[in-house]
Amino acid sequence: MSDQHVLACDLGGTRMRIALVSLNGRVNERQVVRSPDNNPDSLIDALRTAHQQSPYQVAGAVVGVPGMVDYRNQEVVTLPNLPAWEGAISSSRLSDALGLDTLLANDADLGALGEFRYGAGRGTQDMIYIAAGTGVGAGVVLNGRMLRGRYSLGEIGHTIIDRTTGETVEQLASGIALQKSLGLDVSQVAERAAQDDPQAKKVFDQLRRDLAIGIRNLVLCFSPELVVVGGGMTTAGEPLLQPLRALLANAGPYHITSRVRVALAQTGDDVGLLGAAALWSETHPTT
Repeated sequence: MSDQHVLACDLGGTRMRIALVSLNGRVNERQVVRSPDNNPDSLIDALRTAHQQSPYQVAGAVVGVPGMVDYRNQEVVTLPNLPAWEGAISSSRLSDALGLDTLLANDADLGALGEFRYGAGRGTQDMIYIAAGTGVGAGVVLNGRMLRGRYSLGEIGHTIIDRTTGETVEQLASGIALQKSLGLDVSQVAERAAQDDPQAKKVFDQLRRDLAIGIRNLVLCFSPELVVVGGGMTTAGEPLLQPLRALLANAGPYHITSRVRVALAQTGDDVGLLGAAALWSETHPTT
C-alpha cells in the first residue's frame, strides 16, 4: 500500500497543482500548470503527462474543483471561475482519457479531508474546514468521514448573513470583498490595521466579524469539536481568528459553540493534494 500513489490535482481558476501523493501522505513530483480559461482539455493533457512520467505505481486519480460537484453522477455542475469548462469535466471522461479510475470532489471537501488526516484535524472525529480565500467554502467531517449528500454540504460562502441587503459571507468576508473595498489583499489590510490605519482597521474588523458569524452558523448546524481555517486569508494569522473565538466562547444552545476549538490549517498549499489521497483511501480501503 505504501508504494502506491494517487495522481492528485487541485484545480484553480488560474492554475492547477498536480502531484503524485502516496497513500501515507507524502507529496511528490509537484508541478503547477496554467488553467487556460477556454481549454478544459488542458486538464487531461496535464494529468496524462504527469501519469506517463510518474516513477510510482499509480492507483487512481482524484481531481478537486472550485465549484459544485454532483457526487452521485461524478460530474462538475458549476465552475464560477472557469465557466467555459462547465460540462466538460466528468469522472468517466477523465477515467477514459487517463486509463485510471478517477474521482471528482469539491476542493473545500478535499481540504477538509487533507487537514483531518494529515494536518490540524489529526486525532479528531468531527471537524469543519473553512477555505477562506478569494471565496469562502467549507468541508465537513463527521464521525471520521467526509459528509456529503448529492452535493457538498458546507456551502458557507453562499449563506446570507445580512438580511437587509441579502449579502452573503463570500460577498462580505472574502478576498473578493477586500479587493472591492480597498483594492488590497488580506495580509496588506491586516498589516495596515495593526499600524492603526483607521480605514484598514474598520474593514478588517468587519470582515473578521462577518466571517465569524458565518462560521458560527455552520458550527451550530454540525456541532464539530474543531474548526480549522485555511486558505489565502490565513496569511493574516491568528488575528483573523480572534473574533471567531470570542463569538464561539459566548455559549450558544446547550453550550455547543463554547466547546469548539479553533485552529489555523497546517498543510498549506498541499491541503487539496493530501485530501485527494485521503479521499482515495476512504473510498478504496483495500487498495
